[in-house]
Amino acid sequence: MRFSILSMAVLLMTMLLIFSAGCERKVVYEGDDQSSLGDCFTCHGEEGYLLAAKGEWENSIHASGNNVDYTNRGGFYDCTTCHDHQGFVDFLEAGEINAPYDRVSSIHCFTCHAPHTRGDLSLRTNDPYTLFNGDVFDHGSANLCANCHHSRLSADDVTEGIEVSAYWGPHHGPQGDLINKSNGYEFDGYEYGNTGHSGVGDGNACIGCHMGNPQTHVGYRIGGHSFNMIDEESDATLVGICQGCHPDAEDYDYDGIQTEVASLLHDLETLLFEADIIDDDAHPLEIAIDDEGAAGALYNFLLVEEDRSYGVHNPEYIVDLLESSIAYMEGLAGKKIVSGRKNSLAFEPVPSH
Repeated sequence: MRFSILSMAVLLMTMLLIFSAGCERKVVYEGDDQSSLGDCFTCHGEEGYLLAAKGEWENSIHASGNNVDYTNRGGFYDCTTCHDHQGFVDFLEAGEINAPYDRVSSIHCFTCHAPHTRGDLSLRTNDPYTLFNGDVFDHGSANLCANCHHSRLSADDVTEGIEVSAYWGPHHGPQGDLINKSNGYEFDGYEYGNTGHSGVGDGNACIGCHMGNPQTHVGYRIGGHSFNMIDEESDATLVGICQGCHPDAEDYDYDGIQTEVASLLHDLETLLFEADIIDDDAHPLEIAIDDEGAAGALYNFLLVEEDRSYGVHNPEYIVDLLESSIAYMEGLAGKKIVSGRKNSLAFEPVPSH
């Protein structure tokens, strides 16, 4: 019996080796649509698009999990729509989030793509997105980005006597509004320009720059699915994208735009602080602002500050918003429009790029 079991084991192992040696493992897609599922074999090979996308994503803020820190706090289910993978997917499918989740997950590949249900790497949505003020953001593939990267407040809702707090304003991602030349507080008597950066990258706005020209030689740290425009470690940038229109640009401060916007933000911050509207960290005080224009100036300050491009997303519109806000606040000098307190003033340094 012992010999028989051993012999059978040897026989089975021999057959397995012969079968393995003689079998060429192939997976072949035989469908008619070679542009969809057929692409899987390009991506799932040892080299291909997915390998690069994975490396880039691992260097992104989305992959860091930092966005998850804000999920499910105090029943703010609206936070979950953008700060959690499943929340975002559910929001796209149902248009709302009804309950908190037992666990949270960072934004990853399947947040934006659904290849195993769609059969390709198309985006979950590229439908135009309606901003909070009713304007429509319609810039190709960047429409997916706008679902989260928008102001959570309409400038139309900025009124006299509005009550504000440290968390009041457009929130941390109003890039879509500014790219769209939308939803800034616009003062009467001013003309507001539009640089038109929404047309970059064949009209795909955000994607044309932030996903353009990935730099594999710096370890997938900029461009592509990293969405980063600067690699702090190597000091590499994607400024080459800008050079199509700004051939002399050596960094993102082309034509001095970032320096100008940083200076304007500094001036507006000073005026808002002196009017007892913000504290030394540039956060709004717990107050009611009895002047609509002053509230609008605060909104514009937060809109541009939270955009974090220092003007690059829409130079003309951003500069016009800041200059008109400064002019209005200067006209209020000496007038008491709120009740609040003052602290020592501190400013962020001007960006290096």
